[in-house]
Amino acid sequence: MQEKNKHIAIDNCWKEFLANKDGYDAFSFIYDSYVHDLLSYGVNLGFDEDTCRDAVHDVFCKILSDKNKFLNVNNLTSYLFRAVRNYLFNFQKKNHNLSDSSFENIPFFTEVTTLESLIDREDTEKLKQTVENLLNQLTPRQREVVYLRYMQEMDYEEIAVLMEINYNSARRLVHRSIEHLRSVNKDSEKPLFVILVALTYYHYL
Repeated sequence: MQEKNKHIAIDNCWKEFLANKDGYDAFSFIYDSYVHDLLSYGVNLGFDEDTCRDAVHDVFCKILSDKNKFLNVNNLTSYLFRAVRNYLFNFQKKNHNLSDSSFENIPFFTEVTTLESLIDREDTEKLKQTVENLLNQLTPRQREVVYLRYMQEMDYEEIAVLMEINYNSARRLVHRSIEHLRSVNKDSEKPLFVILVALTYYHYL
């Protein structure tokens, strides 16, 4: 419920920002709501923090400087993640002369930090290690899609747009990633649903 209320608040602020000449308070709320997740996503893609900050600031500065260009942006979450991703990939191509195909297997790193209030400290550490070990069994692309689906709670359409694949491919990629997690998790004392809860409520840095 809290997450749903947050999304409603963000949607309302986005509409307020676009509709009003002076919407700086609404814009500030939107920035604060997304900056950490966008930075974490960029770092997980393998970029250094300074480059990620440049990407995030560039995206928000463009929105602030000419909001009229963004009147048709209805899904702000999808747009922001895609814009930051494109900035970082374009930066990489420009500085390292890479082709688009080079990004198919770009590393996607995850490190789990837990909310210790959910379970006791000892069990928290065990679950953290289990989640990290399982994620390391996935390909970079699978880790990214699991991150987007469970950590960022994106739907398949948003994932498809962000990763530049079609809707059915996004669904299959998520399904195959979870099936792979299930197959390598057979001997664990933690059932897969516990792992998915951990992915939903834990943060990646």
